[in-house]
Amino acid sequence: MFDVNQHRHDYFYNLATVIGGIIPDDLCDTLVARVNNIIAVQGVDWVKHQGLGTDAVSDLGGVYNHHIFKGDDIRRYVPELTAIYHSLVPLISLITHTDTVVSPYPPSDITIKAYPAGGGTLGLHYDTNGITVLLFLTTNQEAPLCMQVERHHPSQEKPWIEHRRIFATKGSLLIMQGRKTLHHSEPTVTEQKLSVVYNYYERHDTYRHEDFDNFVHFGTPPKTLA
Repeated sequence: MFDVNQHRHDYFYNLATVIGGIIPDDLCDTLVARVNNIIAVQGVDWVKHQGLGTDAVSDLGGVYNHHIFKGDDIRRYVPELTAIYHSLVPLISLITHTDTVVSPYPPSDITIKAYPAGGGTLGLHYDTNGITVLLFLTTNQEAPLCMQVERHHPSQEKPWIEHRRIFATKGSLLIMQGRKTLHHSEPTVTEQKLSVVYNYYERHDTYRHEDFDNFVHFGTPPKTLA
């Protein structure tokens, strides 16, 4: 049973919630096969850089190692994901209590991060968009999404950090306050992990640092905030 209040609680208190069964397993498998065929013929870019992050793009300079399907790649090779992206707006709005809108930045509105076995990863960072949504196309026993959630309580002398690890389950949807929580993807070991990244915004707040996409996609060193 879908419990919207529980998902709202998890989103606001734990900064992320996961909804299972958004798309069926057979569709996930079909999309994974198509994605891997494109990767096999070098049809998309391979992101591989490290140590380049700065405060300007809210990145701590970790390792980036994955294949990337950017917005135009999505529309060319896996257009089904665009239909899902737009159809999810009412659900995202319902859970986040926002006037949710799709991204005005075509290169990064929808992407796929395909983490190869043997070290596919994503460095520690905050997101620049307001609402981050991940649609998992694979089920993985490794390479979880790791979140750092800041906690405080009057019974404790000091604030503390709660560490959360969320493993991918195919067909499930993760909705996260990525601007508020440091997060990264642990490296893969023997498995491939495929995550569709849906960037959403609030209608009154579509801020995205101008260097963010070039940094993430191409390893271009970001300039400072100005």
